[in-house]
This record gives sequence, C-alpha cells and structure tokens, in this order.
Amino acid sequence: DVERSRGLGDVYKRQVPVHFTGTVNATTLATPTPQSPLAVYAVTFTAGAHTHWHTHPKGQGLYVTDGVALVHIEGQTAKHLTKGESIWIDAGRRHWHGAAPGQPMTHVAYQQAADDLSTIDWHKPVTPTTYAQATKENH
Repeated sequence: DVERSRGLGDVYKRQVPVHFTGTVNATTLATPTPQSPLAVYAVTFTAGAHTHWHTHPKGQGLYVTDGVALVHIEGQTAKHLTKGESIWIDAGRRHWHGAAPGQPMTHVAYQQAADDLSTIDWHKPVTPTTYAQATKENH
C-alpha cells in the first residue's frame, strides 16, 4: 500500500511571521514520522527575507534552486550560495539563512527529526547590522 500525505505547508506558512524577517512561503515536501524522520521543505524568500537564528537537533542541509542564498553559521563568515550549490549545517550549530538583497531565493531545506519529531529550535531575530554585514562577506 502507498500512503499519500498532503504535507503541512499551510501550517508552516502560519508560523512563518514569528520566526522570519520579511516574506517567506514554504511548502512541506516531507513531514517527519516515527517510521521516517525526514523533514523536507521548499522555501521561497523575497529579496532580503531571512530566518531568525536557530539550531537543528540533527543538522540541516540546504540546496539552492534559485537566486542567491546567504547562510551564516555563528562564528564563521557568511556564505553566499547560488543555484545548484548546497551546504550542510551540523547539529546544534546556531545559524540563519535567507535571500540576498535585490532578488528572491528558493532553497530546499532537509533535516532529520529528533526522537520527539522536533526539527528546529528558534532563537532571536537577526539584527539589521548582522544581515548587512553578511551581504558584504564572501562574494
């Protein structure tokens, strides 16, 4: 038997304003379950939109499908990723990611859920100064 799931895109969209700066639209491609702990989201950020600081209990991968992504892992220089590039962020590493100014960006985010099926721990918003600095780093 094949079980089909519609995903939780609408639920995710309702949570977005609390944990993001700017406009973000997300579609859930895979929802973690006890049988399959994989969570996958296709996320589109408008120009300049980005997540708040956060961590993942088992890490997170990002694969950019359009635009330029800014990915800033705390304590490191921010990275600029373009279409077709990816990055892995280790478990527990505080980070944020989003679109560079001037153009939207879409990425696929994937992570394995913890035993309790949680996938993320949200932290404080990224300051405008931190975002501006990231736009200037690692071009």
